[in-house]
Amino acid sequence: MLDRKVIIVGSRVSPLALAQTQIVIDLLVRKLGLRKTRALATEKEKGKTTDTPFVFEIKKILTAGDVRSRSFRRKLSGKADFTRAIDDALLRGEIDIAVHSLKDVPIEDTRSKRKIAIGAYPERDSPFDALILRERSRKENWNNKGNRGLQALKEGATIGTSSLRRKIQIKAYRPDLKIVDIHGNVQTRINKLRNASSSNLSESNLDAIVLAEAGLRRLGLGGEIDQVIPKEIVLPAAGQGCLAVSVRADDTKMMELVSRIDHKETRIAVTAERAFSRELGGGCNTPVAALATIRGGRERIIVLEGMAANQWACSDETSQHAFIIRDSLESKKLEDPEALGSELGRRIKSLLT
Repeated sequence: MLDRKVIIVGSRVSPLALAQTQIVIDLLVRKLGLRKTRALATEKEKGKTTDTPFVFEIKKILTAGDVRSRSFRRKLSGKADFTRAIDDALLRGEIDIAVHSLKDVPIEDTRSKRKIAIGAYPERDSPFDALILRERSRKENWNNKGNRGLQALKEGATIGTSSLRRKIQIKAYRPDLKIVDIHGNVQTRINKLRNASSSNLSESNLDAIVLAEAGLRRLGLGGEIDQVIPKEIVLPAAGQGCLAVSVRADDTKMMELVSRIDHKETRIAVTAERAFSRELGGGCNTPVAALATIRGGRERIIVLEGMAANQWACSDETSQHAFIIRDSLESKKLEDPEALGSELGRRIKSLLT
């Protein structure tokens, strides 16, 4: 057992990030068989006793992504905006564990290469995207057959999403839909959807928004979901629905601790997805998607589906004419998912160039 009294876990300040960090702590508590623990939130609680060898303390860290997302005119520079400040705190020894949404973790980060390791991928939640309608006009949004979902939205409906990946795939499915950028945390976006008189013209009169299903459910907002969008329409981002628990690479005790909540099948799947994304230069502003699943009984295989679009298709004017490539590969070599991801990435990249 560890010889320390407090284990400090770094988290972004958003409600979703804090909920995800608590999920990781709860998983560790169960795996360790601890009888009683808590995440310490204030200085006053730090001196209190407990009947376990240690307690977990959540350290809230404001990232560049959190600051920039509060200003609609300030564009994010990349995935590291949401992780760098937390990883820097980890390297300085201010925290012992970092919890990230895996899709926010850069595929390549030379600043922390070999100094930080992902010690655990907890079992993945839903990787899919979800459609939420503006409540007071839900009945108006569906066709006269009562069908629900993207396919049944009224012609010319307006959807809010900040994801280029989602925008391009939705446009390919329904070119008539208008898609606008929407920013802020999950609850903020839902509030904007409900408020038709937004001060931002691009966010007024929204008919629907698209968010990750896993995030909504982690916040207890599953009841807001009107449709879980099928992967045949919108393939998710690499690593969506998965958390990454990082530690300093040389901290063997902490590595052993978090490895207890590592989920083997999740690690295999997201390794393939991230290898695919790496091959195509995937990032916040690159229209790339991937989903790996493990199927079969005794003879198990990994199936990887991937999507990429030409990078000039980044505006409302061009996205509906985007050149999209989707393909899939499968392999019996579960021990080498990276090779599968790289192979599919090269195949799709050759068709885009």
